[in-house]
Amino acid sequence: MKLKLLLAISFVMVILYGCNKDEVKDVPTNAPADQNASQQTGDTPTDQVTFNFLEFSLDVDYSATESYEVEYENKKSGISAKLQDDRQNVKLQGDEAYTKLEPLFKQLNFDSTTQNDEVIDQVIKVFNIEDNYQSIEVEVEFMDGNEKEFKRLP
Repeated sequence: MKLKLLLAISFVMVILYGCNKDEVKDVPTNAPADQNASQQTGDTPTDQVTFNFLEFSLDVDYSATESYEVEYENKKSGISAKLQDDRQNVKLQGDEAYTKLEPLFKQLNFDSTTQNDEVIDQVIKVFNIEDNYQSIEVEVEFMDGNEKEFKRLP
């Protein structure tokens, strides 16, 4: 009975750890703030926001087994970031991923009114996406509350 309880507790701890390892712990002072949270607390004026989005997802498929993926969320519960590049055998999460992604995000200057092709062109340039991709998909939740999906096939 004690063994089962110990195993159950160990299993729960592993699950909880796995759920939190992509959370950014060492957030820079100039990191963007969730607009809704800043309006509620008054901590961060919106003119200090570095990015114009709360969520950013990028999925580039090169083949059935090779892809480049970015996940970023800035919510009331905190910032989470992931970067996976199968071609370079890179898997970053949390602070490491945010450190790599922050300068790239700062170069993106599209908003919810920008046309599909312009958004994809910016993402290809900023993230240095190779031309031989099979598909590219970007999903963004902007600071203004709009959610958009941008896609391109070669």
